[in-house]
Amino acid sequence: MSSIDSSGGNTLRLLIVTPYLPHSRVGHGGGTSVRALVTQMAKRHEVTLFSLVRPGESGLISEVESELNINIIPYYFADIRSKWTKWPRLISDRAFSLIKSFFSGYPYYAEKYSSKHIDNKLLDAVKAIKPDAIHVEYLQMSLLLRTLIKAESCLKPNIPGLFIGTHELGSLPRQRKLQKTRNPFKSLALRHQEAAWRMLQVDVTDWADCTFCVTDQDRDLLTEDGGKNCRTIPLGIDTDLIQTVWESSDSKNLLFIGSFEHPPNRTCAKFLIDKIWPNVAQYNNESKLILAGRGSQQFLKSCNSVPASVNALGFVENLAKLYNKSQLFIAPLLDGGGIKIKILEAMAYGIPIVTTPIGAEGIVDQSDDALFISSPDGSFADSVLQALNDPEEAARRAIKARMVIEQRFGWSAIADELTKLYETM
Repeated sequence: MSSIDSSGGNTLRLLIVTPYLPHSRVGHGGGTSVRALVTQMAKRHEVTLFSLVRPGESGLISEVESELNINIIPYYFADIRSKWTKWPRLISDRAFSLIKSFFSGYPYYAEKYSSKHIDNKLLDAVKAIKPDAIHVEYLQMSLLLRTLIKAESCLKPNIPGLFIGTHELGSLPRQRKLQKTRNPFKSLALRHQEAAWRMLQVDVTDWADCTFCVTDQDRDLLTEDGGKNCRTIPLGIDTDLIQTVWESSDSKNLLFIGSFEHPPNRTCAKFLIDKIWPNVAQYNNESKLILAGRGSQQFLKSCNSVPASVNALGFVENLAKLYNKSQLFIAPLLDGGGIKIKILEAMAYGIPIVTTPIGAEGIVDQSDDALFISSPDGSFADSVLQALNDPEEAARRAIKARMVIEQRFGWSAIADELTKLYETM
């Protein structure tokens, strides 16, 4: 521990491990959350980021270091956007990950982020930095904790605390899909995937000193399965950076924002266009549905018979203007687990929101009276129309939602809680 931070606590040497380089255009909720976490921790501690860097991102490293006041150790991670000359290595690596998954019983998605090359670079970083705590982001990166546990003898005498932020339990969305599907082959695949994630989730609690779950439900499920030392630490919002911008106006725009590279967002948007929007547009023919986020334009082009009242903007730099010019944020989310950053952000910007129980999961419930929460069926369109036809009620709930963000999901308080755990575990 090197010094005392401005809040009066010890300044720690903190190593954060992430699959996403947290640049300002990262364009999805997970990357946004990592950026917020790193920003807050860098205000309190000496932060080094061990980050996977994907094709096209290498030029952003120095920018992120400067913006967030951190040091970055990059690991250049190939994917489908890599140059064709990298594809033979990419294919062989992915095939090897699939074989490892077969023998380990862990998900392929986790084995994909586990290799000798990544392990060795991480170990070199730990030896050089001698961190007081290592915080790994995302369950898919959790096999790196196993690497650190196996290497503890060579890290002595500086044995850091090991922590993991799960973001979501991989088993939960597969379990939900399993309950819906009637395809026997898909059911078999989902059962296998659910079991693989359950095994990894429990095992990771043996490797980490503390496992952070973003909702009480996730924590309870993991504990019931045999998980140890699990704590609820929600994802948060920088309430200083994101201010209320929405004002009730004559705008007829209804908004959905998300990364369309993420399958649950594509499923949500497809359901919105096919099932919800026709019923809404029938009674509000002046309304427009706006889709925003990376990949939204390509997604819309792939859809059949899209009404003229549905538009896609692609990646939007200034979200504040978009929220300000929209009447509602609508997110009929059908899949996924954990806390949805898109819902937290919309609440922070102060816009009225209509979503599903999965969208509100871990954030609020009906009793909070802050969002319009409706099942993803015919009643969802009714809830949208209710919010449109009663702007005073919609505005009242939006104000309540912003209060919930400030009271429960401010990153500053979350960072303070994390610091206490780093120091005591």
